Amino acid sequence: MNQADFTIHAPTDGVLKLDQAVLIYRGASGSALATVHEVEHIDGEPVIGAGRVMTPRSALALARALLKRAAHGGFLPDNVLFVAGDLILWWVRPAARHVAFRVSERDAALLGAAERGESVPHPGLVFAASNREWRMWAVKGSQRPTLATLLFQAPYFNVDGNGHICQGSVPKPDGTTAEKIDAWNDAFFHSYFTHPNVAAKLLRYPGGSYAFWRDMLDRRFARFPQRVLVPMDTTLGALLGMKEGR
Repeated sequence: MNQADFTIHAPTDGVLKLDQAVLIYRGASGSALATVHEVEHIDGEPVIGAGRVMTPRSALALARALLKRAAHGGFLPDNVLFVAGDLILWWVRPAARHVAFRVSERDAALLGAAERGESVPHPGLVFAASNREWRMWAVKGSQRPTLATLLFQAPYFNVDGNGHICQGSVPKPDGTTAEKIDAWNDAFFHSYFTHPNVAAKLLRYPGGSYAFWRDMLDRRFARFPQRVLVPMDTTLGALLGMKEGR
């Protein structure tokens, strides 16, 4: 077997040492299995040892380690929280943004009109997008979320109790790279909010969600009132299957 000697240099770690090997097995139907093997160095030569099946948790840990290298290269902006395959999670800072509502005539009195739009304050938000889904949650405060950050129901019409965004007639952006984040944000905030889409409470406010957004559109609040947010009883880390500090 032909062998080639090589080294990898990282900007902060110097020369990287071969530590583990990942072997990928594929079946005829397209299924895949990965095993992780420890690498021993015997007489100066790397030897691949017995392997163990790669679990989803260990795959995520590997992805995080690889992302650290990408971040050192300047490829990811600080609002990107997680990337794995075509899945990307990002944070949107609390800020004032325009929202537009188009509700039924039956609900027009609850909102003040069948169609309304205004620039209003919003909480911090976490979005997730892939080729298969588009989801979002709210977070409190103005600091970048960590694995320990509590998630809250996004207080918007068209978002269900699991954070799934009802796309309606809004076209999704093509691609889920960091460069597409602004396009995903625009796709959400430039759409019409038409109706609450949760079985439980969308938010905690006297009179309910229509009364809240009517008051927001009337500019009753200079800042988004975080007390109205409904907790999801989970953290960002739990959502990703990770533990704080890992």
